[in-house]
Amino acid sequence: TSAACGLPIAAVGAITFILVGWGNPLLPPWATGFVMWPAFLGIVATSVPFARLGVRLAHVLPAHVLRYGFAALLAVVGIRF
Repeated sequence: TSAACGLPIAAVGAITFILVGWGNPLLPPWATGFVMWPAFLGIVATSVPFARLGVRLAHVLPAHVLRYGFAALLAVVGIRF
């Protein structure tokens, strides 16, 4: 359900970023509004293989390793903020 809801949210967000940044003279080439197409293509190209890797790791690793790894990730993200 979360992934299905994420697609329309991402689409509306991308369209909003395009409209808000449309015509901004300071944007680099390969940008439409505030959307950078090389970054978009890189994210799309790496999402599928790493999603598969994540599924395999979730099935192979013990639950406590996943729990502590996720806690460490949240701690690092929290510190960065």
